[in-house]
Amino acid sequence: MAVDTFIQTLAVDTHVNYTDGAYANVHNVADDMNWLGIHHVRDFTPVAAVPFSSYVYLAQRGIKFNFLTGANFEESIANAVKLNTAVPGSIAAIEGFNEIDNFPVAYKGLTGAAAGLAAQRELYARVRATPELAGVPVYDVTGYNPKSVETRTDSADYANAHFYPQNGEQPSWNANGDKWMAAALYVGEKFQLPLVITEFGYFSMPQSGWYMLGVDEPTQAKGILNGYLDAAAAGVKRLYIYELLDQKPDPQNKSAEMHYGLFRNDNSPKPAAQAIRNLTTMLNASVPHRASAAASNTLTYSLRDMPVSANSLLLQKKDGRFVLALWNETLIWDRATGKPLTAAPARVEIDFGTQARRVDIYDPLVSASALASHLDTRQLAVDIPDHVILLEITPADKSGT
Repeated sequence: MAVDTFIQTLAVDTHVNYTDGAYANVHNVADDMNWLGIHHVRDFTPVAAVPFSSYVYLAQRGIKFNFLTGANFEESIANAVKLNTAVPGSIAAIEGFNEIDNFPVAYKGLTGAAAGLAAQRELYARVRATPELAGVPVYDVTGYNPKSVETRTDSADYANAHFYPQNGEQPSWNANGDKWMAAALYVGEKFQLPLVITEFGYFSMPQSGWYMLGVDEPTQAKGILNGYLDAAAAGVKRLYIYELLDQKPDPQNKSAEMHYGLFRNDNSPKPAAQAIRNLTTMLNASVPHRASAAASNTLTYSLRDMPVSANSLLLQKKDGRFVLALWNETLIWDRATGKPLTAAPARVEIDFGTQARRVDIYDPLVSASALASHLDTRQLAVDIPDHVILLEITPADKSGT
């Protein structure tokens, strides 16, 4: 996967329509997104309580909106048209109703899932009939049971799912059989549609016990980083982290909802935000091409002794260098004590087949700079921890610093 393609899968939920908390400062929202190196957000279409200029401000600074439809979807479409006209290309998608199982939709005398699904069909038809939104995809409604629905034809261009790993578990693999991402992937597979995950995350309010447990900030960072990579490796078009900012102060830890942010309520970055910045900074760094370098978009390599809980994803930078992401989804949270867990890293042998000019190893939880470097090597032993590490590989026919 090209690095630019991967970065386009990274997205965040925002609440610009919340004017009584951290989101009231729209300048912080723009600055935070730029600092993260992410351009895609999911938010409700503009509402009367928020100046339209706030959305224009964000769009002019490169923010691409997935606009979530409100109860009045005619108004939602009109507002999307208004912003896309003011800042062409600022609307990345229109999304159907949010979690109709939790927030029921009334539509033409229908109730329950039937109402939400019928309204989604009309929303889809209206967006497709709107010239100003030509080419803008429609994301499906969330909150219905996909097993009871046969098709999404004429209803959505993308399947849509939410998932929150419970009990402080990893996103895609756990020894007890819980595979939270698998349920989200099922939606796209059933309807044979590309998939977006429009809500995913962990709240940083440490807890013990069972079900929807909060974790500490470093564990939140691990889960979010792994979730981004899990989604990209599985072919998910875009994954939106819930959410950018802790909405309001909650010093006594009474509300989980106030702790999902990548940034705290005072706008200081949590470890998750720093890890994302380190990741995008490292991936965007490039060196000039060597004029005689042979262009190649493949890298032959093998991994030996990869545990069943481990994953890999190969990326390529514009300058021709490769980035091999490796992560091992061992347990990261002790449900009984409400404390973080750290398993011993997995020792994996990598063979590049031929000599690599240079291999630099990065840990986004630590730094945007390389922690170790190896020159002129064909084989390498790497310790894979419970979160993503990155190997930047300069092949023998590429230049590198």
